[in-house]
Amino acid sequence: MYTLYNTSTHKTGTSQNSTYIYDIILTGAGLAAISSDDSLRLLDPTQLDGAPLNSVRQVNRDVTCLRVLNEAGIVATGGRDGRVVITDLRSGERVGEVSSGKFLDFAKRNKKKCVGKKRMDGCLA
Repeated sequence: MYTLYNTSTHKTGTSQNSTYIYDIILTGAGLAAISSDDSLRLLDPTQLDGAPLNSVRQVNRDVTCLRVLNEAGIVATGGRDGRVVITDLRSGERVGEVSSGKFLDFAKRNKKKCVGKKRMDGCLA
């Protein structure tokens, strides 16, 4: 068993009171992170309390997925907007995008499925 100690923290610096980190992955360029403010950030793992090395706002609408494509810092993000965005973390530039053309509105979907059903049936209140 290992004992872990907090040596550094990162605050997103957004105006929202509660921004959550959804995923964080080590890349050759640093730590890539996606968060609930729909941003993609590149963090220096040796100085988490500093500003991000790079940041891309609104990388996707309702960003949900992050994958590393290569060690140089190219990543793919996906969101409920039906887009997969390919970004170079070093420059912050979007280098590619694939779109299904469909926005996945889960709230709308749940309302349709749950009409007349009870909460116990897996429907949202």
